[in-house]
Amino acid sequence: MNELTDIQKRQIISREPHTNINKILEYIQTYSNLSLDDFPNMLPDRRKYIEDAINSMPNPQEQAEWKAIDAMRSTPTRQLLDMIEAYIRRWEGSRPNGNHVDEANTLYAHVEEELRKAQEKIEEEDWLKVDPMSKTSLLGYLQKYPNTVHKDEIDDSFWGLTMNNDIREIQNYITLFPAGRHVTEANAILDSVAEWEKVKNSGNIFTVADYMTKNPSSPFKRDAELLLMSLKKDEISQMEQHPDNYEVSRLMELLKRNIFTDNELIRKNVVTAGVLDRLRQNAPSDELPDIIQAINNSYPECKEGCTDVYFFGIPSTGKTCILMGLSNSDSLNINLACGGGDYAAALQQYTDYGVTVNATPGNFVAALEAKISSRSTKGVSHNVNLIEMSGEEFATQIANNSEHIFTFEDMGSGTTKLLQNDNRKVFFLIIDPTANIVRRTHQVVDDNGNACLETYTVNQQTVIQKMVNLFEQPGNSDIMKKVDSIHIIMTKADLLGDELEREDKAMRIFQSKYEAKILEPLIDLCKEYNINSQTGHRPKLYTFSLGKFYVGGLYEYDSTDSNRLVTAIRNSTVGTKGKTFWDKFKELVNGV
Repeated sequence: MNELTDIQKRQIISREPHTNINKILEYIQTYSNLSLDDFPNMLPDRRKYIEDAINSMPNPQEQAEWKAIDAMRSTPTRQLLDMIEAYIRRWEGSRPNGNHVDEANTLYAHVEEELRKAQEKIEEEDWLKVDPMSKTSLLGYLQKYPNTVHKDEIDDSFWGLTMNNDIREIQNYITLFPAGRHVTEANAILDSVAEWEKVKNSGNIFTVADYMTKNPSSPFKRDAELLLMSLKKDEISQMEQHPDNYEVSRLMELLKRNIFTDNELIRKNVVTAGVLDRLRQNAPSDELPDIIQAINNSYPECKEGCTDVYFFGIPSTGKTCILMGLSNSDSLNINLACGGGDYAAALQQYTDYGVTVNATPGNFVAALEAKISSRSTKGVSHNVNLIEMSGEEFATQIANNSEHIFTFEDMGSGTTKLLQNDNRKVFFLIIDPTANIVRRTHQVVDDNGNACLETYTVNQQTVIQKMVNLFEQPGNSDIMKKVDSIHIIMTKADLLGDELEREDKAMRIFQSKYEAKILEPLIDLCKEYNINSQTGHRPKLYTFSLGKFYVGGLYEYDSTDSNRLVTAIRNSTVGTKGKTFWDKFKELVNGV
């Protein structure tokens, strides 16, 4: 229907008393925005005439709408259904003469049914194209047909494609199917996933093992097995790389829970059957001597006429381990009746048992009198004093001394007097390849006489360099003139790989960290004092290990490196020929 403009509408209303009543009726039937209500001042007889006419005559607008519907009724479409619905909504209340409201209701039901059948046919055709193994295909169909009769099938198929061990996929299913058939199961798995995530992220071998025991049917069983394998590999690596620091209690707990078996650890070569037996017997305190008591019973004395062999190094570099190895070497015989005899005897017993000793006290100096037989000349021996200076004393007197040190005498340590004797000397600088920075806490006495703990940090590279600089000081020339050789020992060689690669790896470590600041000054020093004459004045680098170390600091002694050091010491010292029968007879005759 047409509509009037506001001006036209006002004109018609104002002219109504003077306009033919049939013309007014025509206006009302023609224009949709004009009705009897727009003529409040119309005379009653004229109003009644129009009302009767409207009620007795078909409505042109209604007729036009129905005509349009009737023209489309043979082809059911969504547009036709909307037109019928609009027609019913508009004319059902007023029902003008000749209306088709009842017929429209019947037609609406027919068209709706035809559309439903057509839609079902299209849906079924599309359903046949859906890939039940594709989440994208299933969701695409569901989004296109949200009320599909296949909703349960889509739900089941989508759940079947969901990874039950993937928390994001489980959450995605719950989001897409909040009232789905598998929501309860999904939430249960989600709780399981959350628990597994905590276990997985813990990185704790015991937590993972407990989870596997408590959840034998877990969907993450394979993941847990793989993670446990990885953690066991890491655990073995820790046992291999840090056997002395690996906690025995942890190892026992791993065995107790069957995370490892005895044979498994033995095959990995981190323990032996004998080591496990010793670990299970707990501390060997009843079988081994008190090392502190042995230290207290010992005192440093250097026998005259021997070569004094010094081992210099910061704490934890393995100086005591070197003495342990040398004391058990068949190539060297220690005099257990000397001043350091009790200490040497204790070291031998600890080595036999395969246990290292704790760090020596800060002011301790050990001097062990020993004899090395010459392999080339019968009756010739090399008499030596093996001297170990506490790493703590060595480090604090050199690296952290608040005053400038220019001579060994300035160090003020127990080694000072020993260095000043008339014996020939051999120096070994000890280097730990596994750590350059060492932190230690030791007890000191303050100005008021109170004991307190003091923490200090030592840089190994710096201390070794300072020691070399001390060698160069003019104030030490009298001592350096008595030095026959200066060599370097890199300890803990068992951590550098097998025997074939240790030497090369040790050399690479030395070259990268020490050669530039230590080697050249040492060579110049050796040339100045004719030190290391047998090696062209060049210090030699030796590697040393007591043997194969296992968890708990236990080891199986291997004399290879110890014998090599004994040979190096013998080659650096002057042999003494033992007195024959005739020598003794001549002395007797001559009254010597």
